[in-house]
Amino acid sequence: MHRELVEKYSRNAYAQIGLLAALLILYILTKISIFGILFAFALVATVAIEIWLGSKSRGWKHEIKDTAISLAAIVALWLALSFLLNSSVPINAVVSCSMLPNVERGDLILVQGAEPAGYGASISREELDALQSSRTTILVNSMGQVELDGSIYSYCTQHRDELCSLFASSPGIFREQRGPFIFNYGECTRKSSEATILTPCVESVEFRGATYFTNYSHDTIVYGPPSGDLYSYTGDIIHRLFFKIESGGETYYLTKGDNN
Repeated sequence: MHRELVEKYSRNAYAQIGLLAALLILYILTKISIFGILFAFALVATVAIEIWLGSKSRGWKHEIKDTAISLAAIVALWLALSFLLNSSVPINAVVSCSMLPNVERGDLILVQGAEPAGYGASISREELDALQSSRTTILVNSMGQVELDGSIYSYCTQHRDELCSLFASSPGIFREQRGPFIFNYGECTRKSSEATILTPCVESVEFRGATYFTNYSHDTIVYGPPSGDLYSYTGDIIHRLFFKIESGGETYYLTKGDNN
């Protein structure tokens, strides 16, 4: 009976490999999460069946030994990459479209533990508190000044008032002040797996009288959102460093996705 099961599985092995390959290709081409999830389940099921059938044909002792060797090799590779790259998580995956077109959702990236390159800024503790405050001053050319909780972009994802209609049609007249930084809005192209649209975006940042634009030679950094944050449920965030901020002997990072 066991031999018949092994022979039957062997005959279907090419079909299972074909299924795995098809799911992987569909995920790479479409970036639809369900294909990635199905691929993961199919891969785990395939490995589990391989282990079970191996135990029936060669015995559990031999199969456990082979599995332990494989797991040890994977752990050794992970530790070696961690040491060489100086990173506790040397491999990560992109889970959003915020870095298009430079990095695709679903791409695997190597993460190196190093000091990232970006614009430098030194600010006081009071300025840092103002930067991190939930209150934002919105400067509108034709309307003067408006105080909001959060950015004008996040505000308008939840409201459909006159201010947001104006922001959608004329983002270039909006400026947003947080502490010593002023964020200048404009209209940019945003890409997704479904379409390409024009949307309001931050075009430049003013600091101490100078204007800074996105510099694509700056490093891309990986960080975990605070626990409870909306994006903390999707995994780590991968964004390009805009400003490296020094305040009170500590370093903070102001980042921006290439596609945001």
